[in-house]
Amino acid sequence: EVFSEEHWRLIERYVHNAAAHGVNMLLTPLFTPPLDTAIGGERPTVQLIGVEQTAGHEYVFDFTLLKRWIDMCHKQGIQHFEFSHLFTQWGAKHAPKIVASVQGEEKRIFGWETEAGGEAYTRFLDQFLPRLVQFIRGQGLEKNSYFHVSDEPNADHLEAYRLASGILKKHLAEFAFIEALSDYAFYDHGLVPVPIPSNDHIAPFLENNVKPLWTYYCCGQHQEVSNRFFSMPSARNRVLGLQLYKFGIQGFLHWGYNFWYSRHSVRAIDPFRVTDAEYAFPSGDAFAVYPGAEGPIDSIRWEVFYEAL
Repeated sequence: EVFSEEHWRLIERYVHNAAAHGVNMLLTPLFTPPLDTAIGGERPTVQLIGVEQTAGHEYVFDFTLLKRWIDMCHKQGIQHFEFSHLFTQWGAKHAPKIVASVQGEEKRIFGWETEAGGEAYTRFLDQFLPRLVQFIRGQGLEKNSYFHVSDEPNADHLEAYRLASGILKKHLAEFAFIEALSDYAFYDHGLVPVPIPSNDHIAPFLENNVKPLWTYYCCGQHQEVSNRFFSMPSARNRVLGLQLYKFGIQGFLHWGYNFWYSRHSVRAIDPFRVTDAEYAFPSGDAFAVYPGAEGPIDSIRWEVFYEAL
């Protein structure tokens, strides 16, 4: 039971911590996010949309858990929602992991074996997305909803990304699309209206006066830019606030808050003992808080990040 009452209680405490530190948008797992997952592997299921597959590949959707998630976020002061990526990372080639009830049995119906632009997943999205739009409108979230196609695409993925983007925008053209990327071509081709380049690849976006513009940092941003690795003085964390203000950056995509796994989500780790995702990332990159029995345990890095904001 991924979403037992005990899980909901702890989730709400983590959401409260994030909101208290200036977070006003939360990644919302419609389906298990296809992020940092080994090709052919799986992350633990975190899926807010109930799916039932009926005869003839028709689908019935249950939005009860998504409604509970949104109500919880509103209670904690979070108003904006970025819905999890609807295609896999690094190329938009496959569907995310999606679990459904099939003849009364829970089964994974899509994943790495599912072609992104294939008939099966396109049929699923053509049924799901209109229902999601109906739900968003019913909740009054039209101006507070953001969508992703695929995380961190590069130049080799341009056409695959274009195909996947077209499938989504057939139903979601009215909503904002945001994407972590470092290749200016995706913005230049009109594929990502709200780009989020890493802070060591932001120069061409600034030079071309791209607005609105966000930024992010993660494991690769280590030289002459702000970040919050263990090995860095707090000044390199805190200076981010000045940079966001100086350049008029409208949003900051934060990785990572609580990624307590080895790289590619192969296994869970104890972040008190393993701080680098098993030699994959610089220490301090993958998480800013620690797991506690009653909620998150803060770090100096998380408090300094709040000071920056």
